[in-house]
Amino acid sequence: MQYRFDKYVLDTEHLYLTAGGEPVAADARQLQLLSLLITGFPECCERAALLEDLWPNTVVSHWSLGRLVSDTRKLFREQGYEGPLIQTLHGRGYRLSPELAEQLREVRSSSPQQSERDTPETAGSDSDSNAPVGNPAALDSAPAPDRTSSTSSFAAARPAAYFWRLWIGMGLLVLVTALLVYLITARRIPDDGAPLVIGEAPDVRGRILWVDDNPDNNLAERAHFESLRIAVYLATNTDDALTLLSMYRYDAVISDMGRGREPLAGFKLMERMRARQDSTPYFLYTIMPSDSQRKLVRQRGGNGVAVAADELFGLVLPIFGLPEANAKPSAPPP
Repeated sequence: MQYRFDKYVLDTEHLYLTAGGEPVAADARQLQLLSLLITGFPECCERAALLEDLWPNTVVSHWSLGRLVSDTRKLFREQGYEGPLIQTLHGRGYRLSPELAEQLREVRSSSPQQSERDTPETAGSDSDSNAPVGNPAALDSAPAPDRTSSTSSFAAARPAAYFWRLWIGMGLLVLVTALLVYLITARRIPDDGAPLVIGEAPDVRGRILWVDDNPDNNLAERAHFESLRIAVYLATNTDDALTLLSMYRYDAVISDMGRGREPLAGFKLMERMRARQDSTPYFLYTIMPSDSQRKLVRQRGGNGVAVAADELFGLVLPIFGLPEANAKPSAPPP
């Protein structure tokens, strides 16, 4: 089934999207999400049902669904779509925006192969209908219609050839871009900080990105998280943290407040994450919290401020489905 809205055509059967007739490089899971929301409209698609349909036989956090919704909205914004796309029903799930639903129109699906099969038949019937009858002189001039038919067949084949050339060109472009991103990020991740451990146990509950320019200050807290099968990855500055967030999925981010000569580094990282629609839960771990600081963190999109280890565990562990009873008291961070 194909649906048209604004300048876009969505093929829900082949998970294919075009904008203004040009193909859009979209993740298949993003298009599958839109297909499920279109099918379920006007009802709300529950989170559990979406997780089961989008990640079958896989245990993932509901934060993965939130990230997928955010990435889908971002994809259409980058393509110039300014209207509402997906409606969030807090505590329940997601629904296709009613404004978008009013624009949806079903269109008849077609394929380049069908066009190629139809064109020669049409050309053949036209040449038969124009063929002269009972005129030998006209029969002698028969090659002229043959040339016209060949030209028509060649013209019909050109769109298909252009289509495949376009896809090959896009594939090469994506490959070159991925190589450049790898080379750039490999140079930007410093060697003097704590290394990122790529390998992890197969039974981890989730991942935490911990941003601190003195990671040794948090050895006890990290050890406790790891004892609960929660993988902890380190970054020592804001730029490295944003690079890792763009490359990998994390279930939570923990950051100190000041780093080096940046007394508000923790705030700035949080604001830059939210500015690029990154909804990963964000927690500040600091030794000097205040009521105004806690309020400001909430207003700017953060999820909490902790001064002691047990308070930090009480905020973070519920994300991984663990009760606060797993939090062990500890001294505040130095």
